[in-house]
Amino acid sequence: MKILIVTVVTALFGTGSVWAQSYTIQGTAPESENGKTVYMTEYEHNTILDSAVVRDGQFTFTRTDSGIRRLDLGRELYANLIAEPGTITVDMNNPLSVGGTPLNDSLSVLLNRRELYFDTIDRLWADSMQTRDEKQRQDKLCSEQYMSRTIAVYRANRTNFMGAYVLMDIAYDMEPERYITLYEEGGTTIRNYGPLKDYLKAKEFELMTLPGKPFVDFEGMDAAGRVIKLSDYVGQGKYVLVDFWASWCGPCREEMSVLARVYGKYKDKGVEVVGLFVWDKPENLAPAVSDLKITWPQIIDSNSTVRHLYGINGIPYIMLFGPDGTILARDLRGERIEQEIARYIP
Repeated sequence: MKILIVTVVTALFGTGSVWAQSYTIQGTAPESENGKTVYMTEYEHNTILDSAVVRDGQFTFTRTDSGIRRLDLGRELYANLIAEPGTITVDMNNPLSVGGTPLNDSLSVLLNRRELYFDTIDRLWADSMQTRDEKQRQDKLCSEQYMSRTIAVYRANRTNFMGAYVLMDIAYDMEPERYITLYEEGGTTIRNYGPLKDYLKAKEFELMTLPGKPFVDFEGMDAAGRVIKLSDYVGQGKYVLVDFWASWCGPCREEMSVLARVYGKYKDKGVEVVGLFVWDKPENLAPAVSDLKITWPQIIDSNSTVRHLYGINGIPYIMLFGPDGTILARDLRGERIEQEIARYIP
């Protein structure tokens, strides 16, 4: 799993007459949640718009606006929906069951299809009768089929918020050229949607930092607050693994044992590891380094710039740079880290 981060930016949206009509959300929740509050959050700006109290296992919202919405009831129960005219039904016990209006009926189909895809991939990798190569081949085939079907849904909705939801859902796993093409196919709603504009910038930067391209330098600081640059390590004659991570990121912490093993095996053969501490408070670095027993240098992204320079929207994210600073590989995880190193160093 990779933790995805969507940077929220302000955006203005066209408001055709259809969107000026009101909508009602008729929600159900477990009786145990009676008296508790359901909060409605909008994705564009990540702000709470409204709230409703659960009574007799039910709650209601009536509003006049449009966009992608998330409902949260406590820490465990949630649902996503598209705000559009009509009566929208939501069961907080089953976030896949949203419906009642055309876009939300389509959203339910998409969510169930995605759940089936994830289940298929999980079963595939749990199958002890197949080799790893067979699993990788089938995983790639399933992923391509899922992506193609989902893109078809996007293209059928590229002028509305369902299209925005779909493109946002698959953006991370899409190569830059493909994302840019789909984004440009979208209507005003798509092109003005904040998170999708942010992904566009990331994909454009990713194009400029693909394997074969030279590294992009940046300035951060170390744990003591001293100014330090990526070029203090990259482009200095060694192979360098750069790990984008944060202390709160569980999958990032899981990669540390792999990095430690690779570092121990190859550090005397000309390999360096550098941590890039992103999306976190500087004061969290030292405790995390101590807890995880990290022995390689760290750079704090104090100005929140380096992830943008490399088009990174999720962590952990590990890159390999050559001795002259050329980017050799992106998005390495697990066994692929050592496999990639072994291509250059026996």
